[in-house]
Amino acid sequence: MQRRPLGRSGIDIPKIVLGGMFRDTVARETELRRVLDYALDCGLNAIDTAPLYEFGAAERVLGRLLKGRREKVCLMTKVGLRWDGDWGDILFEARVDGRSIAVRRDSRPEAVRRDVDESLARLGCDTLDLVQVHHRDRHTPIAETMGELLRLREEGKLRAIGVSNFSESELVEAQRTLGAVALASIQNEYSLLERSADRVLLAQARSHDVAFLAYSPLARGVLAGRMLKRTLPAHDGRLSGALFQARNLRHINRALEEVLAPIGRRLGAGLAEVALAWVVARPGVTAAIVGAQNEEQVRSAIVATRLELTESEFATLADAFGALPLDFRSGTPLIQRINSKLRRVARKVLRR
Repeated sequence: MQRRPLGRSGIDIPKIVLGGMFRDTVARETELRRVLDYALDCGLNAIDTAPLYEFGAAERVLGRLLKGRREKVCLMTKVGLRWDGDWGDILFEARVDGRSIAVRRDSRPEAVRRDVDESLARLGCDTLDLVQVHHRDRHTPIAETMGELLRLREEGKLRAIGVSNFSESELVEAQRTLGAVALASIQNEYSLLERSADRVLLAQARSHDVAFLAYSPLARGVLAGRMLKRTLPAHDGRLSGALFQARNLRHINRALEEVLAPIGRRLGAGLAEVALAWVVARPGVTAAIVGAQNEEQVRSAIVATRLELTESEFATLADAFGALPLDFRSGTPLIQRINSKLRRVARKVLRR
């Protein structure tokens, strides 16, 4: 597995990072262990998680899975989102069994320190390889957040500092406030269908030696052809998203069948593999974060890193999907979709 530098942090990571947003983590821990074992055997040793995922449960499960082999993994997590306080802007909220749960942006120094200490405890380790600010907290100066992360780094609790869902100007400010310590990464959404980073952010990250980590590289599965034959169950929350509405699916599925599939046939690869290959081949993208629920999905991600798109194919895919007349106003608003997902996850957590 080819590796790339995580900015100027001194850390190298594979082109595929394993996503740690595990679903039904406790019930599926045995299966997740098999997936993790296989991924590590294949050289996919970087894992991206966060306290928010299953409200800490994902980190606890990952800690158990990594017991005795922490040194084999590049462990990435995040800070800045709390679901157990009353300070900060609400990112999303839900009401579960008569109880209100609100996730708030909180990147104050004391919150950042608490997040790191709690993640260390849940993950069962002494040091985190990368800590990223999950979302920008506009009530806390970036300098204060970065200052606390620098202190935690000096204490040996983390090795590298990054950001997530930051704008171009926020990235610059974060980098400036770190001083002599390099900002290692920025993690933002990026795929054939979500290319806002193309405007400035990718080039900016590249010119400043900041690693770009692409999340949702398959656009929540729609680029894997999940909706060509409607393979998602009716209760899947993704179906309420804009990309999954009929008016958008008509355009997306046509592009999959007429543009992406022929390239896949030439390469002997599936839709997901070609779409992922395009992302990891994009200049400026360091790695793509891929959620794998089974060994086959790990194998598919690895295949994607080995595909060689021609310059013409790369440009054809970019042009075809970039020109789709998609209506992002359709579907359930993002906050409502997050609320729906939060309700499902919280019910599971409250039953445990």
